[in-house]
Amino acid sequence: MAYTSDKLRQLFQNKFNLQEWTQLLISYLDARTIRHTPERLDTDPSEGEGYFLGQKDTFDNYAIGLFYFRVNSSIKNRRVGLRQLTHKYMQMVDAALVVFDDSVNWRLSFICDIKGENTAPKRYTFVFGDNNNYYNTAVSRFIKLQNDGVTFQNIKDAFSVEALTKEFYNELFGWYQWAVNPDAGIYFPNDTSITDDDFEDKDKKIIRLLTRLMFVWFIKQKGLVPDCLFDESSMQDILVDFNPTANDSGNYYNAILQNLFFATLNRAIEDDEGKRGFAKLQGQRDVKTLYRYAEMFRVSEDEVLQLFAEVPFLNGGLFECLDKTKKIDGVDKAFNYDGFSRNPNRWPNGRYRQRAFIPNIFFFDEEKGLLNILKRYNFTIEENTPNEQTVALDPELLGKVFENLLGAYNPETKETARNQSGSFYTPREIVNYMVDESLKAYLKEYQTEIIDEIMSDTFEYKHELQSQYSSIANKLKQIKILDPACGSGAFPMGLLNRMIDILQKIEPEQSVYDLKLSIIENCIYGSDIQNIAAQISKLRFFISLICDCEKDPSKPNFGIPTLPNLETKFVTANSLIALHKRKKEVTLDIFADFEESPVNLKKKELLGVRHQHFRAKKASEKMRLRKQDEILRAELLQLLEQEDAFAPKDAVQMAKWNPYDQNAVADFFDPEWMFGVADGFDIVIGNPPYIQLQKSTGQKGKDKKGKEYDIKFADLYVDCDFETFDRTGDIYCLFYERGHQLLHKGGHLCYITSNKWMRAGYGEKMRLYFATKSDPQLLIDFAGVKIFESATVDTNILLVENAANRQKTICAITSGKDKDSVQELSDF
Repeated sequence: MAYTSDKLRQLFQNKFNLQEWTQLLISYLDARTIRHTPERLDTDPSEGEGYFLGQKDTFDNYAIGLFYFRVNSSIKNRRVGLRQLTHKYMQMVDAALVVFDDSVNWRLSFICDIKGENTAPKRYTFVFGDNNNYYNTAVSRFIKLQNDGVTFQNIKDAFSVEALTKEFYNELFGWYQWAVNPDAGIYFPNDTSITDDDFEDKDKKIIRLLTRLMFVWFIKQKGLVPDCLFDESSMQDILVDFNPTANDSGNYYNAILQNLFFATLNRAIEDDEGKRGFAKLQGQRDVKTLYRYAEMFRVSEDEVLQLFAEVPFLNGGLFECLDKTKKIDGVDKAFNYDGFSRNPNRWPNGRYRQRAFIPNIFFFDEEKGLLNILKRYNFTIEENTPNEQTVALDPELLGKVFENLLGAYNPETKETARNQSGSFYTPREIVNYMVDESLKAYLKEYQTEIIDEIMSDTFEYKHELQSQYSSIANKLKQIKILDPACGSGAFPMGLLNRMIDILQKIEPEQSVYDLKLSIIENCIYGSDIQNIAAQISKLRFFISLICDCEKDPSKPNFGIPTLPNLETKFVTANSLIALHKRKKEVTLDIFADFEESPVNLKKKELLGVRHQHFRAKKASEKMRLRKQDEILRAELLQLLEQEDAFAPKDAVQMAKWNPYDQNAVADFFDPEWMFGVADGFDIVIGNPPYIQLQKSTGQKGKDKKGKEYDIKFADLYVDCDFETFDRTGDIYCLFYERGHQLLHKGGHLCYITSNKWMRAGYGEKMRLYFATKSDPQLLIDFAGVKIFESATVDTNILLVENAANRQKTICAITSGKDKDSVQELSDF
């Protein structure tokens, strides 16, 4: 019997019905060995009930076991327990199709790669049971499976996350190219003194809009933002003269999205400054967290407020309006970076002087409109892992969008071709492998067997090891980790997820939200030269925190904790440029060692302000702390100049660095000044960019004779005292040395980079550097195996300890292996 799209959609939207599911197995999958009475499985009654329904033998001779589990707790954010339920029943089949039902939602999982695998089986999952979800992805996949025939490979394709992600990339990239085209009609009036849009950083502003909207789309899955705000028919009743396909009207972006971003998600429902409300032209301070554009609404101001009334305040800076005014922000020259302005004045050519403009058609075009693209896909706020993949777009998508799609904007080279940016999104499998190896190295003082057991998928808590578990947990909570080229946060997120996974196992009574917040506050740091990268890293951490919150209308802010401020956790800076050492020939650290010295006291006061800012919730409180930060920086500059401790340039650099300016890029990186980390990091990890030092930066310089020349990357770093510097080399070589410099004694560096340094002439200095200044722990040369989808470069993974070289053999050459097999390499 053929299933139509409507019949499949109805099945997926409803609560699970075993009789209907059994009928689908018979009619759709053509399963010939379905049991009349399901066989009860031996499961823990506290977990629920499990049943073996039968078996499907595919056309290509694979045995697919068919299982059903009725579980006692919610399956929406639960993975480990479900995996353990199925583990001991999987050895009898090649793969399994399993339903997990909690009577509200149900997971349909395809568990494969079981027999003969050294690694854990991989599970690909759809989550069903929401009658408001159209499940377009699942419906289209199952129709295709029905048409193509039920083979093992076709079932895997139906559950493929990669195919889904590629489809989405292609659509989103088409929208991005449409939006950044100069003829698109989108503009952001940076310089309000000129008639035409200067198009400064337009690409980046489109990226920022995308990330903000996609973040909203993710949290919409938690019921935190109402669907009506994205519904075309609702807009007809809400907005004046709303035309969804207009090229000359942009009231949707201004009235709905800007008010959602800046006056709702960035404003407390009620604080000491009052409730959310509209900015008034007379008698009220024109702050950037008040609603605007009342004239664009067909409904009253009170009804507008009701539209947004159930959206919680999120904080965190993601939705902070980046417009700056002389009066409020104290800048010398005002600019409208976001263009959230009530000023209706226009230039003669029709452009608003101070207001951003995005035509409605960019959101509502039937095929290309951004909202319609988003509606065609399922989103989940859970981060997938290599062994657990929900067939929906997860928050890692934000990283891939930046690295693989929106990385087209590169401020260093000023080029727009994707492959010119030098950065490539690291596959999840590689990230997790490097994270695991780095954490094992950090925990090397503990028995290898205990650590391996804790990090395995089949871990079982042993009460006799409780004291060791507690010691390991405390050690983990003290770790300091840096990704100096964090991109969109793949490695920081991988570390957060893995550390939480370990801590949940050995401290199961701990609150997951509190653990995440503590690790984010005290353990993980990132730096990148692109400020939009730091923005997306922060965004992924925000989603991870929200993942563990549930909306509760009876509680303040609907039960959603306000997000932390991560400005001093992910910074925009040139990680390769260190501050110079002191002018005086002394062996002191970057700041005075004397505990009570004026410099040290002032530094501690400044770090205290930044610590308070991390958890600040009110706009007024953040403004007060930022002003205090500015004053302390100026006072510290005076002290540094008085002590003659720094080169004048360095002192000015430090004092001028404003961590709260989301548009700025620091031309230096100092972990003590920026993070309060004075003694170095336990782990420096990442995938630094690959850019030949002979490549032009796109900038021009003049020599001593006034002759103009192209500035190359080598010119930027030739005077930075790198022992490994070679003009013919690559920038990742400098990241190796810089990463090693940032470690404390006994810390570990783990990078994935091009492997050319191992053989090329320009790598000679680097080979000598690591041979004489570190203790290599692991070197995996992928030897021609393609790791990055968008790059042809050959790669390696290197793990070294900042210790004396013990001269042991550590090199593993992989041949014929792919990135999915990387976890098998730990035996080398």
